[in-house]
This record gives sequence, structure tokens and C-alpha cells, in this order.
Amino acid sequence: MIAICQAGNALSHQLINSLTAASAADHFLVTCGEKENHHLYVQIDDLKVIDGRQFSVMVAKDKVIASTTNSDGKASPVIRVEGGAGVYHLYVSQTASGEKAANYQLLFHCEDIDNAHFETSVFTKIDQP
Repeated sequence: MIAICQAGNALSHQLINSLTAASAADHFLVTCGEKENHHLYVQIDDLKVIDGRQFSVMVAKDKVIASTTNSDGKASPVIRVEGGAGVYHLYVSQTASGEKAANYQLLFHCEDIDNAHFETSVFTKIDQP
């Protein structure tokens, strides 16, 4: 499920999904199509996880890799992965498994060097339970 939300004057891209197994991972392709794109803004958060699980997102583009993890009940620190225009690979995993699926919220958007938002698209490559 993908939703685009208006937050002030900035356009934010939000993806809500879930994972159950500790060995599972979701894989998304985020495309920044404008040549002036400088980086991809990324943040991950759990949505009411009550069993201590945390979510991590790893972003890879060309020879650049970065990751961030949320602390329990809070959003992760924001990362800005400098990779210019093109396709960024985002991999979401969790620190432990549980009996039920745990939901996460992934925020991302393409930005120029001054953090102004650009057109951003996403494709779900792998969606594991």
C-alpha cells in the first residue's frame, strides 16, 4: 500500500507494510527521475510494535550503502543517501520475529542539494511475510 501525504508544503512518500519472520526482508526500488536529484531521504518507524522488535532499512545505489534502525516505539534517524538520479534499492528487515506480523512505516523522497523534493516513484520487488 502506498500513500502520498501532504505535510506542510513538502510532499512525503509513505509506504506501510509488515514483516513476521526475523529472516524475512522486503525489497523496494525507488526511482528518482530528475537529473538535479542529489540524494534520497529515508526514515523507518514501527507502528505500535509492543514486543520490542525494531526495523532497519538499508539503502544501496551504485557504490553507496547506508542504513538506519528505529529505536523501539520511535522513528529512526533520517539518512540522506547521495546517489543522484536513478534507482535506489531499499531493503527492510527486523531484529526479531514474533507470532504476529509487525507493521512498519517507510518514509522516502528524492531531494536536491537544498532538500527540496522531487518526483519519486516506488516499485515493490519482494514483499515477504
